[in-house]
Amino acid sequence: MIKNIEELKQFLNRLKEENIIFLPHFYTKIKDRPYLNDKEIIKTVKDTKNLLGFQMQIIKNEERCRIGFKLSGKYILVLVTKIEGKNLYIITAWKTNRKWQKAIQK
Repeated sequence: MIKNIEELKQFLNRLKEENIIFLPHFYTKIKDRPYLNDKEIIKTVKDTKNLLGFQMQIIKNEERCRIGFKLSGKYILVLVTKIEGKNLYIITAWKTNRKWQKAIQK
């Protein structure tokens, strides 16, 4: 289990491309999100300097990790993942607008 952002960065830096596995749910969801593709996600995951933070969650007795990456001054990429051993399973992903997030927080 990842305990802090430094551990997550180390894990992502050591991660090989073949250990990034996209689950079928990801491909189902990106049909509605044409702005996303697996190559873009892999490139973003390997670039840890844009890592904003993460949040561990337990859903249906399964530990998941929600990770945020800065894409630009306007957008953030959110990944819902599962980390098992040396593999990173991508469950789903979406881009979110930072202005929208700030409006929700008020």
